Amino acid sequence: MCRPTPIQTRRVLIAGAGPAGLLLQALLHNRNKNPASRVKYDVTLVESRTDLGKLDPKTELQAYRSWMIGLSGHGLEAVRSVPGLYDEYLANVGILLQEAYIYIGSKKLGGGGGGGEESPTNQEGFIVDRNFICAAMARYANDHMSNSEHYHSKYNTDMLYVDHENHRVLIRNKETKEEEYIEYDLLVGADGVRSTVREALVKRHFEFELQVSDIFNDFKAVHIQRPECVSASSMSLLPGSLPYFNGICLPETGDMINLSFGFSRNNIDKMASEIKSVDPKVIAQYFKDNFKAFKLSEEGYTDLAEQWVNQRWNRTGMVHCNMYHSLPCKIVIMGDAAHATSPSIGMGMNTALRDAQKFNELLDKFDDDLEKVLPQYSKDRVPEGNALTDLALNLYCFDTSVTMRSMIKSLVRSGLHYLLPKFVTAEPNFLIGDPKYTLSQVYQLATEQGILSKHRVINDRIRHECFERESGMIVEKEGRGYWGYVTVLVGAAACGAALVVGK
Repeated sequence: MCRPTPIQTRRVLIAGAGPAGLLLQALLHNRNKNPASRVKYDVTLVESRTDLGKLDPKTELQAYRSWMIGLSGHGLEAVRSVPGLYDEYLANVGILLQEAYIYIGSKKLGGGGGGGEESPTNQEGFIVDRNFICAAMARYANDHMSNSEHYHSKYNTDMLYVDHENHRVLIRNKETKEEEYIEYDLLVGADGVRSTVREALVKRHFEFELQVSDIFNDFKAVHIQRPECVSASSMSLLPGSLPYFNGICLPETGDMINLSFGFSRNNIDKMASEIKSVDPKVIAQYFKDNFKAFKLSEEGYTDLAEQWVNQRWNRTGMVHCNMYHSLPCKIVIMGDAAHATSPSIGMGMNTALRDAQKFNELLDKFDDDLEKVLPQYSKDRVPEGNALTDLALNLYCFDTSVTMRSMIKSLVRSGLHYLLPKFVTAEPNFLIGDPKYTLSQVYQLATEQGILSKHRVINDRIRHECFERESGMIVEKEGRGYWGYVTVLVGAAACGAALVVGK
């Protein structure tokens, strides 16, 4: 008589309650519900911040607004892999895009409507506040997982150290200051650009390559009431909307909009002193005089200015790694810990969600055998993560004149591809958010078209020249100006291509 295979309990410790970590814990919870599964995943979530899922969405959560980001087909497919997660928890916290515009000064171009097979208008676009999507996924966990013996959450808890040799981590409760070790069978590093988990790979593997840098852009984002002239379901690109700035306008719930403006760091000395003021009245007047895309109400200018002066310049980081796992350490990394990126093509969160989804699919493929799952995860996701970061940095050029020529070529290619799809390859911008294409496929296409190599040379030069000045390696001599380059914020234009509905 055959004996049934005993059920194995696997201790999984997830560091980070961001999109990747929250989706992965939901996927593992659903695996536990499968009666045929011979592995039960005992999940512990460690997060330094508060549990956003316990905040009232209509009141308390509003104080945690961050910045709006777009879910394309990649991210939407990932969250829909958990039954009920999108329809019951996410659908009402964001806005489905119906229209897209670009403002050249005060001239408004674009609209809604359909497109060809490769047109971004045939792709889904869902705009949501980053913290709101995390809150919704945390609510899912509280509703469906909190009573499970296989789920434990430790919010307001710092992860201090990974003892990779003994497969345990040291954590500290931020309220009680108590420290404890937690042992694991699998440690998931979804803990962001400054990942503590990733440090273990640096210590254990001499072959592990890691590069951490910044995106070369600073930006601010404000949340204000929607002006009547702005559609409640539209995205608006705002190139050159302020001197040396580019911007983007995205819809929010509550009849609000998210306005983001950013500049390339080599232009900081060229910006008007007014935009750096800490006086709200000066900021409000500067926007009245210089922001031509659409007018705000007096209350809108005042609200914008108050938020502007009360926040620092934001800057995000980029991460490149050549492997996303370690069998000896029993570690896997995903999301920003593996491939933090510029927001320029709008695919950072989408790729993080895909990481969790693809990891779960590999558990299916290899019957929960981590000895096979982890190496295959790196093999599959390293090309995607590095394609993401390189496309985000180099699909657009920091040199304005090159950018304008590239944009014209892009429009011409898009039109020719629409008319002659068998003879003219697609424009990479329009494929980024399409789930039929991987980012590595888009990367290869952009490489074959010569876009990335051309922009990379120019961007590297501009970044290095800026570093020379900032570090004091090159000192500007009296009577000789330092040659600057007027750059663009790649986030605004790229989000348009990645997000979906624009023309």
